[in-house]
Amino acid sequence: MQHHDHEPEPSPEERTEVLPPTRRRRGFLVGFLGALLLLAGAYVGVAYYLSTKVPATATVGGVDVGGLSPEAAAAKVESEVAKLESEPVKVTVAEESFTLDPDRSGLRIDTAATLDGLTGFTLDPRALYDHVSGSFERDFVLKIDQDALSKAVSGAAAGIDKDPVEGTVAFTDGKLDIVEPVDGLAVDVAGTTERISAVWPHQRDIEGAGGPVGPRTPATAFAAFKSEFADKALAGPLTVKVGEDSFEIPAAQVVTALSATVADGAVTPAVDEEVLTPLVEEAGEESGVLRDPKDAKVTFSGTEASVAPSQTGVSIAVAGQGDAVLAALRTDERTLTLEPVVTQPKFTTEQAKATLPKGKISGFTTYYGAGQSRNTNIKIAANRINGTYVPPGGTFSLNGTLGQRTPDKGYVKAGIILNGRLSDSYGGGISQVSTTLYNAAYFAGVQIDEFRAHSFYIPRYPEGREATVSWGTIDNRWTNNTKGGILVRAWATDTAVTVEFWGTKTFDVESVKGPRRNIRQPRTIVDDKPGCVTQSPMVGFDVTVTRIIKQNGREVKRENITTHYDPEDKVTCTHPNSR
Repeated sequence: MQHHDHEPEPSPEERTEVLPPTRRRRGFLVGFLGALLLLAGAYVGVAYYLSTKVPATATVGGVDVGGLSPEAAAAKVESEVAKLESEPVKVTVAEESFTLDPDRSGLRIDTAATLDGLTGFTLDPRALYDHVSGSFERDFVLKIDQDALSKAVSGAAAGIDKDPVEGTVAFTDGKLDIVEPVDGLAVDVAGTTERISAVWPHQRDIEGAGGPVGPRTPATAFAAFKSEFADKALAGPLTVKVGEDSFEIPAAQVVTALSATVADGAVTPAVDEEVLTPLVEEAGEESGVLRDPKDAKVTFSGTEASVAPSQTGVSIAVAGQGDAVLAALRTDERTLTLEPVVTQPKFTTEQAKATLPKGKISGFTTYYGAGQSRNTNIKIAANRINGTYVPPGGTFSLNGTLGQRTPDKGYVKAGIILNGRLSDSYGGGISQVSTTLYNAAYFAGVQIDEFRAHSFYIPRYPEGREATVSWGTIDNRWTNNTKGGILVRAWATDTAVTVEFWGTKTFDVESVKGPRRNIRQPRTIVDDKPGCVTQSPMVGFDVTVTRIIKQNGREVKRENITTHYDPEDKVTCTHPNSR
């Protein structure tokens, strides 16, 4: 007999239908979805409900719209936006300002984006949360055109931008004249655009970016120039110290040589040496510190000599001293130290005394008739050259000694030769003094530098050994090449003029005249013009005179001097006013 274990049969109460697992999961999902649909419907319903209400404490861009209907809230916000977009924006940079029109400057508020979620239906949980919590705070949503704003700022900034003005410095009428520099202004367009974008529309009075632009050379440089240089330079005279002596140049004169350059952030003084040099030299000469060398001067009373001593010269070199002058003017003492340059005279006291005349070395006399007007001129000229001293190496000029012959010097009109005819002029007759002087120089053996014979021969003079003179055209010049100084003595009587040279006998002179040659006959002229002067005829000819110069018995020089004389025409005057 088999025995089997088995479960007991459940009672009817315990008997329940057991579903398969798949069927159980499907049922759960259906239930969950149903719940979700129920919740979603509730969420949408709540959202719809809330879309009809504005939270009690809602603000938009600072505008209180709490408790208003959505329509009223939107209207209030739109009104505020329109106001903000129409109010000008004031931008200030360093106390200068300009205004912008928001509408033209690209400043916009996006009203639709700003109101989104406040008055319309939304499923945004954040918006729903704001509604449920009763609090809603939102700023304006901006829609700024950055390019338009930048252009607007740039255009407006041009009205207040300004370049800095550089200062200037000048020395005028002995005073310092400073025109202070002035700052400019530059607006930082990019920075200002960024600032406006950051604070608009809540701020409409905005501090822009940018500020003052300083000049290349600041005001502090001008102040330093004034205190460190100009004030000291103009406070008193410039003292110039030369050796043990010194002299002063007034500040009013020094300032005429000063200038200043404004560049590279500094004011730099300068001195014009071409202007300063004559100021220094003139002040030094007036003070006696600077002086030209002075030759010894020999004067005579008769043949007794008196020597005025020579003097060394003192000069300075101003050229190249510009920096030293500026350095001196920067100090309170304003003292410029320069090395003296000592120069010696050409004719010292010792030389003058050693070369004083020892006796007469030559002399010559020419004669004329008494009672002529020309005699007056001869006496004046002889008196003027009398006592002239020519040191060794010195040159004598008759025109230089006499000067122009004018009535105020006592000269009268007398006969001259003009274009081969006799005429009258002030100083006529002085050629006789010139001829006499020439012969004294000739026989002293000195170096003849310039002379010219008359155009036709005059019998009162030695042939080929005479010299005319005319102011400005013909001179009588010679150089003293003897071993001593030469005293020229001259005097005139009513009938003769004499010139003597006193000095140190150096040369022996012999004169040899050759025969006349190339004889030329005069013409006969009848002249009926007023002022005509009668002339006696004289042949023309050529002649050579030889000057033989010896020293210590030995010939050292032989000079052949050839003179060409035109014929003196016979002139007969027929006019009543002729002579």
